[in-house]
Amino acid sequence: MKHYIDITLLPSDDIDVHLLWSKLMMQVHLALVEIQDDNEQVPVAVSFPKYQTKSPDKLGFIGNKLRLFANDKHDLERMNLGKWLNRLEDYVHIKSITDVPNEVLGYESFNRRRKSGSPDKHIKRRMQRHNETREQAQKYFESYQMLKEDKELPFIRMKSLHSDNAFRMSIVRKEATSSNSSVMFNTYGLSADGVLPKF
Repeated sequence: MKHYIDITLLPSDDIDVHLLWSKLMMQVHLALVEIQDDNEQVPVAVSFPKYQTKSPDKLGFIGNKLRLFANDKHDLERMNLGKWLNRLEDYVHIKSITDVPNEVLGYESFNRRRKSGSPDKHIKRRMQRHNETREQAQKYFESYQMLKEDKELPFIRMKSLHSDNAFRMSIVRKEATSSNSSVMFNTYGLSADGVLPKF
């Protein structure tokens, strides 16, 4: 990746950082949908430079900065972020397109983690899919446990444009050894194979 834009979230008394993340990511998602190809892939990636995992003394948190990457500067320009983020202009600071520095700290990838989910979520789904009562579905999942690592991942609350359902978009970060510039990303700017510079 050769070019990037930093967007810093500026929470205030009337909007907290979690709600701001929801609004920002929805608008970035819509901007990426506008530039997707026929396979619903985009040449723009997102990273979270302030991402932190859960530890004994702090919660996992996505941070307060979103970084958008592209190999071609034109791809960042055609996102037209000013149009998509104009309602959030009091709450975000958008820097101009900049070249990725030659010296980086390493490489990383960000992807959505399809979580194992809460028992209640699975019970409701089973009731719908198998036409079961709540008691029948609860019995099926009585020994189910949500994975501990899934509970600890940083996430952004989102809403599906197709179903209008709210969901947690859990973000997993992985260290990588080198950059892979030929990968495309989904319309959230995420990919398990897309390796991004860290600086």
